[in-house]
Parts: sequence; C-alpha cells; structure tokens
Amino acid sequence: MKTIFLVGYMGCGKSSLGRALAEQLGCEFIDLDNYIEQQAQQTIPSLFETRGEEAFRLLERSCLAEMAGRQNVVVATGG
Repeated sequence: MKTIFLVGYMGCGKSSLGRALAEQLGCEFIDLDNYIEQQAQQTIPSLFETRGEEAFRLLERSCLAEMAGRQNVVVATGG
C-alpha cells in the first residue's frame, strides 16, 4: 500500500480518522505536525518564532516528501 495523506481544516478529525484507518489497515499512523516538531526539536509555534515561516515551510515540504516515499503509512497533514 502506498502512503495515504489526510488533508483538511484544523480540528476536522484528520488525526482521529487517521489513527482508526491505520489500525484498520494494519499500518503506521503519523501526525505530520508531531513529526515536524520531532525533526525540529521544538514546537511549531516556537519554530515560527525562532526561525520564521519560511524555515517551517521548508521543513514541512521536506517531511512531506519523506512521507510520500514511504509505504504502508497514513499521514495526517497539518491544518
């Protein structure tokens, strides 16, 4: 199975649906915002404050590209 990306507004249920879908399919679930925070070793608000939106968007794009190359994963994108 290829990567499944869930996209939608903040608070619409991407993470809840993603966890349930990943469990049903027997694959990994990744919340992209949490993954970005792990990669940056800081929270997203802190990343915006210390490095700016451009740095955040570059990291976000890099993480999305990494997820696109994976197999058997459900990804909830940021809202």
